[in-house]
Amino acid sequence: MIRAWLILCLATALAVPAFAQGPRNPRDLSGVWMNDNTLDETMRREGRTRLTEAERAERPATGGADRPLTPEYEAIYQKLRAEAAKLADGAQPCRWPGMPGIMTYPYPFEILHTPGRITFIFEAESQVRRIFLDRKEHLPFDDLDPTYNGDSIGRWEGNVLVIDTIGFNTEATVRGLPHSEDLHIVERIRWLDNDTIEDEITMTDKTAWTRPIVQKVVYSKRPDWRIREYSCQENNRDAPNAAGERVAP
Repeated sequence: MIRAWLILCLATALAVPAFAQGPRNPRDLSGVWMNDNTLDETMRREGRTRLTEAERAERPATGGADRPLTPEYEAIYQKLRAEAAKLADGAQPCRWPGMPGIMTYPYPFEILHTPGRITFIFEAESQVRRIFLDRKEHLPFDDLDPTYNGDSIGRWEGNVLVIDTIGFNTEATVRGLPHSEDLHIVERIRWLDNDTIEDEITMTDKTAWTRPIVQKVVYSKRPDWRIREYSCQENNRDAPNAAGERVAP
């Protein structure tokens, strides 16, 4: 009877997926991560190099028809669209994306843990986000200079990293939409499996928007990757566009 019980226990243990116990240290996000939601990554997984004509036609326009903008910021949005229309098709000005755009960029980033903080180092423009775990409050107003990535404080809720960020400038947009300096972003980063994490990003702006915007981004760990140097100022043009075409410099 005892022998049968031991065999049953062993079989049950072998049947449990490795992630049932979770990552060895679920509060350690160290490593290089890549956005799994980008068009390039999706195409790579599917073994393709270009979109079909139908897929290109179905891609949603920036901002969408249901824009949660107040009348004042709807006017700002239309002005931004008019400015963008002056650029060549597919061209973008060389500027930082800000938050949360940097978390959705098609470039990898590295997470480092040091006492009292977690640091995100992005390949794109060598940008850095510092998440302060040793502060429970944001910087005082007089010290809170508006920046692209804001002032971030973090805390652990179980094995979920919660990041609260304020203090943004208005140079960047959020998914193509303008925002005010009242933009407030809360992220909840959790493990999906041993090599995958999800960042649930909730954005509110009491001045510019009529409702919150929520976005989820999934990242996979890339242990063999390293962060390289990428500068938009160098006008890199060797990567294919969404149609799989390469643009000559």
